[in-house]
Amino acid sequence: MPSKSEILAQQEIIKKLTHALEQQADVQGRIYSFIEAQGSTGEKQTQLRGAADIDLFVGLRPDDYSETLSLPATERHRALDVTLDDIVEKWFIPAIQDLDVHDVQKTFSQHPYLSLKMDGLDIDILCCFDISQDEIMSKGPITAVDRTVHHSRHIADSLTERMREDVRLLKSFVRASHAYGDMCAVGRMGFTGYALELLVVASGSLDGALKALAALDQAPHDPLNRSLEQLKKIPAFRDNIIFIIDPVDTGRNVASSFSPRAYRWLKKRIQEIRSAEKAGKHKVALDAFLESSIPTANLPDWLVPHALAYEFTSDGSVHYTILRDKLYRLARKVSSQLKRERTGEPRFGNILIEVYFENAMFSIGFLIESPAAEESYERRGPPAELVEGAREFRSTHKEVSERDGFLWTIERRKWTDAFALADNIVNRNPINGLTHNPDRGIVSARVLNALYLYAVPVESILLEQWQGFKE
Repeated sequence: MPSKSEILAQQEIIKKLTHALEQQADVQGRIYSFIEAQGSTGEKQTQLRGAADIDLFVGLRPDDYSETLSLPATERHRALDVTLDDIVEKWFIPAIQDLDVHDVQKTFSQHPYLSLKMDGLDIDILCCFDISQDEIMSKGPITAVDRTVHHSRHIADSLTERMREDVRLLKSFVRASHAYGDMCAVGRMGFTGYALELLVVASGSLDGALKALAALDQAPHDPLNRSLEQLKKIPAFRDNIIFIIDPVDTGRNVASSFSPRAYRWLKKRIQEIRSAEKAGKHKVALDAFLESSIPTANLPDWLVPHALAYEFTSDGSVHYTILRDKLYRLARKVSSQLKRERTGEPRFGNILIEVYFENAMFSIGFLIESPAAEESYERRGPPAELVEGAREFRSTHKEVSERDGFLWTIERRKWTDAFALADNIVNRNPINGLTHNPDRGIVSARVLNALYLYAVPVESILLEQWQGFKE
């Protein structure tokens, strides 16, 4: 639990920022409904000691933007971007000019908002529309964050002081597992505070929430008590793996963006806690709630030839979530090309990827099944009965054979070294805001350990089958 002085310091920052925004609004004649802190440091008060941030919401009245909101969906989204960008540029940024803030960035999620640091805390100042929960349920929100105010009220009204402590313990467990929110190291996105709060509210205790979390892939959390089969039939939910349905908007799955890898890892960690408790190893169970850094130890010697990482430094001009997403896209591009030749045949086997970052340092890591490939491979061509295609294939390739109804040839590989191909792809795809470092440091060591220690145990890949594996 945060100390009294920590809570007071947070409240003082909220007060200063709110006052600055109100003053600037008065100067400019801006109209708004409210300026309130949301999230764990707002009305809910579920923040952890030393791990809090502040989300300051400025509520706008829909009637004041009726012309924009009456536009067709695509035009409305673009017009809202322009409107909210104008608010950030002409209201939020001028309002904080005289405050002791740094790392100020205008960034973008669904719409523009302002990100900054003040007294060591990460702070986001963003707009939402002040609409009722009934409107959200019947028509949907105007922006994704319109629900947040109702989230805060629902959780604040539902939690007892004991349950607040259980929420903090559950958050501590997920953070200690490195599977929390947008700082997740086991998949692109981990479990959010709101999702964990909902599980505690529904179950009434930490133990109940852990049981519910571990069973989510079979027993969804839904205020309407719909089964997994019923939820899967809803088009918007068809590809979702687990379900935590939002009581503020039952057409929304809070868990839709959570990485399957993060969920499988948490489920495994919960099973480990249960096993430790049954064996009387209470310290092992307690340690699962204590956050520590991802190890930087060297990988086992047999795995080193399969491991590759790239390290980057941010120049601070682009928000970390944008850089994270771009690095995941780059990692997936590398993985796709390493797995298969341009003709579709296997190239370097199975590939595991992960992204890790801390402060201004970012890294992408790969575990590659077969880092070296033969100089040539057998390529399957068109069906032999496809006359035109078969004729063209024979004219293009010197040695062609026929088998199982298809034409085949031997193709020479352009790339036989997985690391060289990966280098080529990374070097040809620079990311704005990141500088590629020639050397690997702590974040590279951590991304590779996250793959080895956290990802591999919950993936379907058996390292024992990889070339070069040794006991």
